[in-house]
Amino acid sequence: MPSLLIGATVLILSLNTGCKKDNDTSDDNFQTTAEDIGQAETVSSDIDNMTSEVAKTGSFSHVDAQSSSVDQFNFHSHSCATVTNDSVNHILTFDFGTGCVGNDGKTRAGKVIVTYNGSGYFSAGSSWTVTFDSFYVESRHIEGTRNVVNNGLNAAGNMTWTINAQNMKITKPNGAWRSWNSTRTREMTSGFGDNMWFNDVYVINGTLTGNNSQGESVSCTLTNITRSHSCHFITSGTLEITPSGKPTRTIDFGSGTCDDVATVTKNGVTRTIHLKF
Repeated sequence: MPSLLIGATVLILSLNTGCKKDNDTSDDNFQTTAEDIGQAETVSSDIDNMTSEVAKTGSFSHVDAQSSSVDQFNFHSHSCATVTNDSVNHILTFDFGTGCVGNDGKTRAGKVIVTYNGSGYFSAGSSWTVTFDSFYVESRHIEGTRNVVNNGLNAAGNMTWTINAQNMKITKPNGAWRSWNSTRTREMTSGFGDNMWFNDVYVINGTLTGNNSQGESVSCTLTNITRSHSCHFITSGTLEITPSGKPTRTIDFGSGTCDDVATVTKNGVTRTIHLKF
């Protein structure tokens, strides 16, 4: 019987005083666009990591002394998140109630609903659809649909999943929103075949298109976005963002160090961003 989970997060930007001055006043959304797209990607990464972690551990409430400090999705000490499995209709429901704080310090509320087929997250041919019912992360409303298919092992011997996201949307407390659709491949490059979750590493490649409440459309390319269960942040890879009629800017998540630091570059101008709420 599969076990699946969901969750979400955001980017906060700050200037890097050692970088070049940005004289391009025609593009006022340089940092704002990077923040919004970074937020969307972090939400997607968290959703998939929570799903795979619970598939291995079986619940929210697992305790592992080796990994409790980095297990952002452990709700054991708070006893506020529940999992129910309707095995007749193949529906898993993750209920965070009116507010549930994880080890990552984020408050989640509402429900994540997973309708599944097949024998589990790590079984070739299995599939599931993720939807949300009044689901919030830190007062940000998450909506949309994610369809996932396990493709089995690729030529390199790594398990892969195809993920198609439709009408995903994040709405901030002030009413500003960004929506997107994406297609990506998620590849497990470490940790397959054991019962541990904290040594799992995933690499994501794909594309994303979307728009926001300001009427701005955007297209993105994700290249080797890497996320390990032993770290709360994306640790490497790049995300190229091209707003309609504006120059491409590239988020570089680093070379593998577990920290909240990344950079965003446009027209040779580089600024530091921080991958934390």
